[in-house]
Amino acid sequence: MRKILFIAAIALLGTLGLSACQKSDQGEAATETKATRPTSSAVDDAIKTCQEKHPKASTPAASGTSAQAASDDSGEEDACARATVSASVWQAYLQQIVGANLGDIANSPYVYFVPSGKYPDNQGAISRVQDSLNGTVAATVLPGNMIAVAGPDSATTAQVLAAAFKDAAPGSFKGVVVLFVGDKADEAGVQQALAASGATVKFAEL
Repeated sequence: MRKILFIAAIALLGTLGLSACQKSDQGEAATETKATRPTSSAVDDAIKTCQEKHPKASTPAASGTSAQAASDDSGEEDACARATVSASVWQAYLQQIVGANLGDIANSPYVYFVPSGKYPDNQGAISRVQDSLNGTVAATVLPGNMIAVAGPDSATTAQVLAAAFKDAAPGSFKGVVVLFVGDKADEAGVQQALAASGATVKFAEL
């Protein structure tokens, strides 16, 4: 059993401890149903279901609206905000991908979920993920650890990851695996952005 820390929209969901079962070297058969990539419709349906269960939660912000709409009058984050619901819907699928790419990593990986940049109301959540990842890179991590960055919008995920590493000290991430989960078209840019850091960059296609 390996614990994966799924950092989703930071202030929206905080850090969730997830249980991730990794296959043994003997090829232990998986008993869990394989998760499939969520669709935008699945997220929309989950938001609708959430709003039915939490009628006081704010509706998703319309195009051009402030991301502050994700908070209710009490200042608490909206449980039905698109970034929050997306993180929940994508959780099992991304946990599966990260688990399959752990390799020899013995420590619990940190998984940053980057909400899609295609929705204006996600911008606040994306900024919080960026700030958290920036802090992790600035502090560096010890060799033998993994940082995984993933999200439904590959271009936004790649942008957040590249921005976090732009000021990383040369060679400061040697021995650290950075997993980029996205589209093949964005892989080369991420590799280039992280090259100076010395990190071992792995790629997993969405």
